[in-house]
Amino acid sequence: TGSVPTSLLLPQVVDAVGADIPVVGAGGFHSGAGLVAALAYGADGIAMGTRFLLTAESRVPDAIKGDYTKATVFDTVVTTALDGAPQRVIRTDLIDQLEGSSIVTRLPKAAMKALAFAKLTGTSPKELWSEGMAMRESQDLTWSQLAMAANAPMLIKAALVDGDASVGVLPTGQVAGVIDEVPTVAEVVDEIVADARATLARLAP
Repeated sequence: TGSVPTSLLLPQVVDAVGADIPVVGAGGFHSGAGLVAALAYGADGIAMGTRFLLTAESRVPDAIKGDYTKATVFDTVVTTALDGAPQRVIRTDLIDQLEGSSIVTRLPKAAMKALAFAKLTGTSPKELWSEGMAMRESQDLTWSQLAMAANAPMLIKAALVDGDASVGVLPTGQVAGVIDEVPTVAEVVDEIVADARATLARLAP
């Protein structure tokens, strides 16, 4: 999650990479009108994370889907409290607690989550350390960011897999605030195609 909106970033990327490299717009897309806008910016298509997360086929627990559909556009926040990198999530009591705690308080919990992450993925502590050092060097992470790197996936798993938002986080796009239903994937695609055609017809009658 960066500070430059998609509407400004997308055309810059298209101009930078040239016509031979396909560009897919991501961030804030959920409708056919958005698809048309992305095409107008020069993109070849769009990616929709939050929209497809909130579909009938998504394996996210129904109660968690409900937390998403109840959110407004003002209920998301960009935080660095998970692992040091900016991420947009739905604001919950846990996010407020993490935001209000010091790095000294968060580090021991992050270390425990790192061990849990290693167990979950079948990675040995030695392998986890080697991968962490490589990530620190390639991404120029601080030691505190490195120590918290396994925090985010475990907190995300707690909510999106285990279904407990009280101990997990809900990663999201701000677009969650305008999504209030959970259709099938086919219905999403059909609606986007129909909306895109209607938008094009309205723009060029």
